[in-house]
Amino acid sequence: MNIEIRKAKNGEDTAAADNMLLHSSYAPSREAERFVQNLTFPFLPEIIILIEPALSYSAKIIKEKFPHSKLGVVRFNSIFNQYNSIFDFSFNYSENTSFENWLEKNFTEEALMQIMFIEWEPSAKAFTPQITKLRKEITAALERAKTLLITRQYFEKKWFYNSALFFRWIKHPLYLNNKINKDTVIISSGPSLKNAIPVIKQNRNHFFVLCLSSAISACLKNGITPNLCMSTDGGFWAGEHLKKLNNSDIPLALAVEGHCSKNILSHNNILPLVYDDGISLELSNASDLKMTHSVRNGTVSGTALLFAAEHCTKDIFLCGLDMACQKGFQHFQPNELENNNSLFDNRLRTKEKRLTASQFSSSSLEVYKNWFIQNPLDLKNRKVYRVIENSQKKNSLGWIKDIEPKEFDEHLKNQINQNENNKTEDFEFIIQDNKTAFAKVIDYIKNNSQKDVWKKYLFPLDYTALSHNPDNTALSEKIEKEYTMLIKKILDI
Repeated sequence: MNIEIRKAKNGEDTAAADNMLLHSSYAPSREAERFVQNLTFPFLPEIIILIEPALSYSAKIIKEKFPHSKLGVVRFNSIFNQYNSIFDFSFNYSENTSFENWLEKNFTEEALMQIMFIEWEPSAKAFTPQITKLRKEITAALERAKTLLITRQYFEKKWFYNSALFFRWIKHPLYLNNKINKDTVIISSGPSLKNAIPVIKQNRNHFFVLCLSSAISACLKNGITPNLCMSTDGGFWAGEHLKKLNNSDIPLALAVEGHCSKNILSHNNILPLVYDDGISLELSNASDLKMTHSVRNGTVSGTALLFAAEHCTKDIFLCGLDMACQKGFQHFQPNELENNNSLFDNRLRTKEKRLTASQFSSSSLEVYKNWFIQNPLDLKNRKVYRVIENSQKKNSLGWIKDIEPKEFDEHLKNQINQNENNKTEDFEFIIQDNKTAFAKVIDYIKNNSQKDVWKKYLFPLDYTALSHNPDNTALSEKIEKEYTMLIKKILDI
């Protein structure tokens, strides 16, 4: 596109894109003043993003009218980058391909809902393909932010309650005393796990097995005892997968926010995982227990990979990580949720119908798959492999190399030959003293329960709505009532 800088009638610069005027040919600054004067917002935005304002006459005026709002700019043509110093931040399509991804990486869900996007109308007409794409990306980012706020508002309260239960019942908290100096196998429950099981069993003593919660039943059924299981989900159904750990001595890496039965918390050795945000982090710090840092992720397999990258020193193998719907069962059997679901099968709602329907529920898998692709890890000399038969592979995980089970077997045998003494005893879990942790946590809750930041954590959607309409007393009263009830419920544990 040909951008031409001209002189307007009043002597100011004006611009045209392929002879389409981007500013007035008479008085560009006066045009910008009228534009800003006519701006009205339903709420006072924390952030305003101006979409290709070209020579940016309107920027200074917007800052004067909305002094408490940050001002950003989206550029469709880099020739206008010279005016970016007026703005607090900028995005240029010639340097980035996805505005949606950029928004999600740079702003929280709450912040996204506080942004007002303003189109400079002449540019919208001149850059039609770009503005059409941009509008779709903005809509997608805002819809995702709203969905996440709804999800968080539901789960944040569960996470808080689960965290209190965690410290109430945990009796044998662990910490990992050193690095795990061997190859690590992370076991997920995808159907492709079936073909990796024989290789894992045959070479079991020569690597560290980290088993995700949904694969526990399958591992134990096939005679594979994990070195460590992992669960992070805060929902009730996550606890169903952990049933097989009752009365076992297999340690469990459990997110402080995760759902877990009183029996397992009381009797099993637990490696506490804590994220770097939220109320659970505050409670963990108050407990004085040694916590294992973990990274919040949409799928436990992502959290497990990051755990292995930090605590394991050699190659990492991902088994059962299909990230795609397969024919028939979507999990390698046995699986606790399948066992539960099968109880409701009957003549009218058959197992075949249920399994067929499950083959098309792939939207979340696509999100999880993209996380792996978009977050390559710098492991220096180490590598990450996904073990899967070519016949079952329906996608690629980008930087993660796919190998078949026979290649997996060959790699392990080579490692065994190189180090005959590579046994599982080279890492150590140590049990911590836990006598005062719960009392400290309860005292902390009592002393900090009136912090506004806690209410914002627990009611992110409501607080976003309240920021748009501060006079909504009904919503304020609703938040206070629900919060008071939650705190009472926790203190009654």
